[in-house]
Amino acid sequence: MKFELNSLPRNCSDEEVLAEILRVDSLVGKEKLIRADFDRYAKISSSGVCRKFKKSWKEVLRLAGIEHKYSGKSVTGKMKKQDGKRLADQEILDEMKRVASMLKSSILTTQEFNENSIIISSFIVRTRFGSWKDALEKAGLKASSHAKDKFSEEECFENLLNIWTHYGRPPYYLEMRKLPSNISPNVYARRWGSWRKALEAFVNKMSQDDDEPKKQKILPTPDKTTEKEIRQDIKKHSVLSEDRYEIKLGLRYKVLDRDKFKCVRCGASPATDHSCCLHVDHKVPFSKGGRTILNNLQTLCEKCNLGKGNRYSE
Repeated sequence: MKFELNSLPRNCSDEEVLAEILRVDSLVGKEKLIRADFDRYAKISSSGVCRKFKKSWKEVLRLAGIEHKYSGKSVTGKMKKQDGKRLADQEILDEMKRVASMLKSSILTTQEFNENSIIISSFIVRTRFGSWKDALEKAGLKASSHAKDKFSEEECFENLLNIWTHYGRPPYYLEMRKLPSNISPNVYARRWGSWRKALEAFVNKMSQDDDEPKKQKILPTPDKTTEKEIRQDIKKHSVLSEDRYEIKLGLRYKVLDRDKFKCVRCGASPATDHSCCLHVDHKVPFSKGGRTILNNLQTLCEKCNLGKGNRYSE
């Protein structure tokens, strides 16, 4: 099973995009089609649609024949500036804390703040406190040397795998701002250049990890003079992924997909129970000679996995 991106191709036609707008509108089923709802379910972002047609969201909905679904003007930067002038210093700091809490991060950039605050812009914050850094300090938040350095690539992919597993499909940008994700989508966009590029990098990583392990033939080097040194050299260079306890991300996904993202013992699934946490574990314990291969791995919920302990699967 290979990961596939659930999105429209880059060279999609105008008709395909308009059809996607109508599909999402039918799926959402609300009186108005706002951009946040569209971004949650669509195979292309609302900003991507506006760029493609070089029109506003209202004009895009008119092209699709659903102009009556337009919810009205969004809050502009000018409107935010006017509102910000009436706020006290503490109210501004509280808004910064609210946005940081929503993003589940103690690091807050001006871009993140502008995208998520509906009452004030970073311009007013800088004007009021002298600089963005000074405002962050007063709010008890941190400036970023760059937020992408906060999480390693492995941590980003691990989190993305968890969310992909949670929904059983590629997650949307806005879904990464909600639990169980613990990394903001902005981190992915900054690290890889865009959210789509982050998904593409993840897919490539999964494909690499999903490759079958190949045994490497190690020949003793001429300078190894004793049998003991030769054995140590072979052992050091011939450890396969199947002989390690660690389960690579690609193999984990393969197990989860095979088991239909459900606990093989009790049938629990994150799709129906958001408190459910799935583990991929060895059937024959690694400590008792079990190998890290597909046939010796299974999906268990946290409760069943902890109850299993180090016993063989029944």
